[in-house]
Amino acid sequence: MENLRRERYVGAVSKLAESVFDFHDKFQVPELDTIYDSDNKELVLETLRRRLSFLMEEVGEHSRALNRIELPNAVEEIVDVAYVALGTILVLGEEGDNACHDVSSKNNSKEAGDYVVNPISGKLVRRGKTQ
Repeated sequence: MENLRRERYVGAVSKLAESVFDFHDKFQVPELDTIYDSDNKELVLETLRRRLSFLMEEVGEHSRALNRIELPNAVEEIVDVAYVALGTILVLGEEGDNACHDVSSKNNSKEAGDYVVNPISGKLVRRGKTQ
């Protein structure tokens, strides 16, 4: 059962990532690797700020759906948030790819015994921290 669930989830997220890639390709959304000199941090910041506004718009739509108790719509809207987040990673080019690997490795190395769920926030935190 767990393997089937994992396979379905990973497949769904992979399909979403493929869709993002194809969307960016179809509409010729440039990756930063292809348009900037690595010393030009201003272009990176400008791009990230623009992408942040897209993310905020999608988070707002998710929030509205939750407030209206429109659960199917809320689920779709949170996937829209993921779509825009994946698009932002794609726009970042190699840096985005590397960050995916780094974040995955960091989270995969965490040991269950070192973390607890904060009863107030529901967030996973290192034992002894109160965040």
